[in-house]
Amino acid sequence: MGKNFNVNSRTVTAPIVAFTMAGLLFVFTRTSIQAAKRNAQSHRDADGGQIDWRNESLRRHGALERPKDQQPIQQLVSSPKYGVEKVVEKDEKRLGEQEILLSRKIKGKGMEK
Repeated sequence: MGKNFNVNSRTVTAPIVAFTMAGLLFVFTRTSIQAAKRNAQSHRDADGGQIDWRNESLRRHGALERPKDQQPIQQLVSSPKYGVEKVVEKDEKRLGEQEILLSRKIKGKGMEK
């Protein structure tokens, strides 16, 4: 004879609740990680490309102005590449300036010899 499965409200709701909790935990962790990455990026942008811990400390104690206020709802709706274009443009500009300085340095050394 086959097994008689006991189906009642407890046996049905327990798995539903478990999957719901797992889904909520997954969404919460993903959005928290994305928000932390965006927050760190805005602080790096405010410090010129790399986090300056002294400036960060001054910001937290109110001595320096904080980066622009983030819009959490817009961040949830927007794509993960939020603000990447601006960072790429800054990096290209910085690399161009470094190349100019390096070429001047090389020309200066060539003239000394």
